[in-house]
Amino acid sequence: MSKFTKLIAIIAVTLGVAGGVITTTNPVTASANTKFRYYKNVKNQTYKIKTKKADIYSNGKLKIKSTFWLGAFGEKGEYVLITYSSHVTQNGKKAVYYKFKNAAGFTGWVRSSALKKAKAPKSVTNLLKKVKAHKAEL
Repeated sequence: MSKFTKLIAIIAVTLGVAGGVITTTNPVTASANTKFRYYKNVKNQTYKIKTKKADIYSNGKLKIKSTFWLGAFGEKGEYVLITYSSHVTQNGKKAVYYKFKNAAGFTGWVRSSALKKAKAPKSVTNLLKKVKAHKAEL
């Protein structure tokens, strides 16, 4: 065998072994296994933002995550209006997400643990109800 033939044989064997190793490994899957259960109408209720570091989603089935956290939509302690709830199962545990609207009209879905139920002044509640809702750019 010539040196050139040996070199080609070594490269072929190396690529074959590397290809076999690459194709036999298991693909990495996402850790959050989310199953949508049902929506529920919630009579307009006011909540306060409890934490700023909560993920925002564009719909109740949690398919599209926003690049922003809840803090981008309002400061801690600011009032938001809740109109719907989405009940899901994440990694075998039940969770509730609320559709919120802030005073600027931005809407999104956030986990219920990021909000705290609060009694807002009537003027704030009326303002939140009258503001025209629009989705934030994700």
